[in-house]
Amino acid sequence: CPLACIDTSSVSFDELRTFQIHYQDRIGENYFACPPSIATTGGKNKQHLWYYYPNMTYDEVLLLKQWDARGGLARGLDKDCLTENADGTMVSSFTVHSAFMDPSSPENAPPRESIEVRCVAIWEEEEKNEE
Repeated sequence: CPLACIDTSSVSFDELRTFQIHYQDRIGENYFACPPSIATTGGKNKQHLWYYYPNMTYDEVLLLKQWDARGGLARGLDKDCLTENADGTMVSSFTVHSAFMDPSSPENAPPRESIEVRCVAIWEEEEKNEE
């Protein structure tokens, strides 16, 4: 099954469901994105915007953001992409992603292979010079 990612600006917090992953030494949390309903979209027919990369080769990688403290969810806001970088790009808390059944894949297509590697990068915010 291919892997797809949702454009975070197309998901509202009330469309996310938290689930727990129980490990031997801890309990982790993750999120499911539920389809938008008329109730959550104010009567508008809204769809999530999904991306996937069907022609990736073995020498290409897809990096998924695990958590960003600058994102809206991390800061307790009601929408994830309300935070802007200095260059105007939006900041999300994490990447919503999922495997999916691709009806255009041949039945004998090789399965997707992936390696999950997690790393943490922490840095201090730069102070803004006000002149």
